[in-house]
Amino acid sequence: MNLTSTQRAVLLSLTTEWQTPIQIANELPEASGELAEVQQALKDLLLEGLVQTNPVVLGLYRLTADGITRKDLA
Repeated sequence: MNLTSTQRAVLLSLTTEWQTPIQIANELPEASGELAEVQQALKDLLLEGLVQTNPVVLGLYRLTADGITRKDLA
């Protein structure tokens, strides 16, 4: 998967700790920190298996093992 600049920025700002889209958006540069863009990037990364959602608390995201590997390569 070729990542867009927003997807790459979201991937690089994610950690293995649970984060909300708002927390992620606040860590991005102003130009790519739009909440709607962050949410779309999270959906795309989720489909690729790079991000996972919290099964208990909705709206929390973190990196998967594949996401960590991809982040290290980015």
